[in-house]
Amino acid sequence: MKIVNQEKVKNYILRLIKNKRKDCIKTTVEAFNISKSSVYNYIKQMEADGLIEKRDKEYVIKTTSYHYLFKNDGTLGEDRIYNGFISQHINFKRNVNSIWNYAFTEMMNNAIEHSEAENISVSIYQNCLETKILIKDDGIGIFKNIQRFMKESKNETLSIGECVSLLFAGKFTTAKQYHTGEGIFFTSHIMDEFIIYSDDNFFTRNNFSSARVEDRELHSLLKMESGTAVTMTLGNNSKKVLSEVFNTFAPVEEGFIKTSIPIAHMFPGGNPVSRSEARRLLECITLFNDIDLDFSGVEEIGQGFTHELFVLGKQKYPHINLKTVNTCRAVEDMIKRVINTSSLN
Repeated sequence: MKIVNQEKVKNYILRLIKNKRKDCIKTTVEAFNISKSSVYNYIKQMEADGLIEKRDKEYVIKTTSYHYLFKNDGTLGEDRIYNGFISQHINFKRNVNSIWNYAFTEMMNNAIEHSEAENISVSIYQNCLETKILIKDDGIGIFKNIQRFMKESKNETLSIGECVSLLFAGKFTTAKQYHTGEGIFFTSHIMDEFIIYSDDNFFTRNNFSSARVEDRELHSLLKMESGTAVTMTLGNNSKKVLSEVFNTFAPVEEGFIKTSIPIAHMFPGGNPVSRSEARRLLECITLFNDIDLDFSGVEEIGQGFTHELFVLGKQKYPHINLKTVNTCRAVEDMIKRVINTSSLN
């Protein structure tokens, strides 16, 4: 007789419930070759243990929330907030605790020092699978702050969308004398889900549909009149290790030399075509040596964009190594065609 790992079955059911699967019973029966009555018993046990609850005749994962409000009066310290308020809710394995300590203090520091906000709120939404932390402020808004900085420092007038794109590579900061600009980059890579929302625009490395806030629950969390909202989600039993993410992009001997750009997210249309888009991308990556260009979700690219990036860009910045990943056939063909044509001239 096959021995079934009860915890494995429970976690499987929990993830089905989280994903709002209607065929939870049938799928679990087939996955573990157990009876329907066994699955029902697991569900009843998890309900009794307070892991799930029934709403509108459907089971949902039970979530507990905690809320804090801070006056940004010049005395706030992100470490004190984490140690005094947040850490009591983060009681997991060392690797997960370390990630939350880093991510929270980085994002809270941004809110304290850059937002010009009077109030900063922190909300924690926690269930048996994952923890979500939401930091909201009532300040200028991160993208408008970047927009103002670019106008004052470089006399460049950028759209809000263009300001969003400056965050993807890393190293961008409006206060170089105090910050390296790496916090958002590394936090966005280590989290399971990371979204910055401000002025009806989003920065995210996750599925782009979530960034459009089609999820009602997420929409209600991010709803705000002004300022910036940052939401971070991580599995409570995540096997991610913070040092591994740092070593991927910033080897100890070389520093932060590598970056990754999700092309579909960086350009509002998803399919970049123009030379100006390529120049904007090049401005973001010239401080790096190795750049992964992730073309997931990109169906086509323009000849001008391709020539400016892969031919003229390489000539102007010979130190950069561009690597393309997740390219579809049309994108691959355009890159090969432009490079081969240029090599004949």
